[in-house]
Order: sequence, then structure tokens, then C-alpha cells
Amino acid sequence: MRAQASRFPSDVKFEPVMPWAERRRSPRWKAHIPVFVYGYGPAAQPFHEQAYSAVVSETGGLLVMTESVGADQPLLVTNKFTGEEQECRVARVGGHDAGSLAVAVEFAQPESAFWRVTPEKSPKAASGATQEGRTS
Repeated sequence: MRAQASRFPSDVKFEPVMPWAERRRSPRWKAHIPVFVYGYGPAAQPFHEQAYSAVVSETGGLLVMTESVGADQPLLVTNKFTGEEQECRVARVGGHDAGSLAVAVEFAQPESAFWRVTPEKSPKAASGATQEGRTS
């Protein structure tokens, strides 16, 4: 201990390091919202499917789908609760579980009211962590 203390001048002050800043453009919430997804598959074949959101934000969301899609592919998402439509593009595709994909989509125009999610007040919300939400 004594050897370590002598390596630093007594006037050096150590300040706490702030946690890594949230780099997302908007808050996000876990929300299971049924949607219709419309797009074009291989060979320009149109498709539509019923899917649902897992995580949402005003700039897009994470959809659980079965149809195979690719990065930058345009899609049209319809909120089944409200009938509201939103044009978007596929930002990323990953595995979810057997037979389904996790598809991150980004809206062409941010829309804060598309998902109709009301944030819950929680300690997580203050820390910038993923927020729980409920549909309104």
C-alpha cells in the first residue's frame, strides 16, 4: 500500500469515470405490439406477414419476423392497434429463435406516436437503460 501511494503526488485528484454514454438517438422501450409488415422478397416477390415488436423507439424498432429480409431493404409497417403505417428500412438482421428473425428497422421519418407507448417511471429510466413501457 505504502509503495503505491508514493507513486502519485499528493495533489493528484482522481475523479470517477462516468458510465459509457447512451449513444442512441432516442429512448427505447420493451413493447410487444402486433404489426403487419409488407415488402418484397427475392425476385421482387411481394410478401406480407403478421409480426410483432420486441423493442421500440421513435426512430424505429426491433421486429420479430419469419420472412427473410436484407439490410437496407425498404418495408412498410402497420401498427395493428391503430392502423397507422410507417415506411422504414431494415437496419440489421439477426437470429431470434428457431424459425424467426430479429429485424431492426429504422423509420424514414421519426415518429414518436407510431408505437403509442407510454414510458413507466422507474430507476432504469433515469440511468438510460432500456425502459419498460406499456401501450396506450
